[in-house]
This record gives sequence, C-alpha cells and structure tokens, in this order.
Amino acid sequence: MYQMMDIIEKLKDKGCRITTQRRLIIEKVAASRNPLTAGELWQRLLTESPGLGLDTVYRNLSILVEVGVLAPIAGTGKEGARYEMAASGAHHHHIVCLRCGTAACIDYCPVDPTVVALVRNCGYQLIRHNMELYGLCSDCGSKGEVEERA
Repeated sequence: MYQMMDIIEKLKDKGCRITTQRRLIIEKVAASRNPLTAGELWQRLLTESPGLGLDTVYRNLSILVEVGVLAPIAGTGKEGARYEMAASGAHHHHIVCLRCGTAACIDYCPVDPTVVALVRNCGYQLIRHNMELYGLCSDCGSKGEVEERA
C-alpha cells in the first residue's frame, strides 16, 4: 500500500498540484474498508471541508484515476463507479451488487499469459484491465429473486 509521501511524489511527477481537497480525498479513500462512490466520499469530506462541492470531488477523482493513484470499479445505478486505492494489495477484481451497488474484492485474476500474448500479437501493450462480476450481496439476495442473465 502506498504511503502518502509516495502518492504526493507520484502526483508531482505527473505535474499535479497537491491541493488540500486532493489530499483529503486520498486520505478518505485509503482509510475506507470498502470502495466509495463519489457521493459517499463527498459526504465524508464535508465534515472537514464544508464548502467542498460534489463537482470538485468528481474532478479530483478523474485526475487521481488518470495518474494511477485511484482505481475505479464499474458500478450500476445513478452513482456508477466506486473508487479504491490503485495499489491496495495484490491485483484483484470485483463482484458488484446489482441492487445496492456494494462491491467486494475477488482475489483472483483470470487473465493468464496466453491472453497477454494475444494482446501483444494484436500490436497492443496491455496497461491494465478490470473485470467486474455482477450479482446480489447476501443482504439484497434475501430480499427476493432476480432473473439470471449470465
């Protein structure tokens, strides 16, 4: 896991300013046990930065993803993506609840060297990949059936 000084250095190397809001966003995401939506993050930030706008949170999330500090997890519904630290342990994927949008880590990656070789044969260099699976968490699953679409 990154230390704050490593993250600051990475941002500086990419030409990004180290703003108070950016530092707070990184701290809140790093401290969270679960990936956060922009709205959840904004609510947590309001106690320390009452004038902070949601648009500022979205703008900073975009920058932090672009420079590789945060990783987005594709979600469903109006909130969409959730965010976690890009280097939060080993490479992994996620299962996302179709009802409430919570996400859990799956500590397994199905991309093997054969896939990487296929990508290279197509003339590409694989930078990163994401795989999200969708289902119902135990809380939502007990509330009723959803038709299977797999």
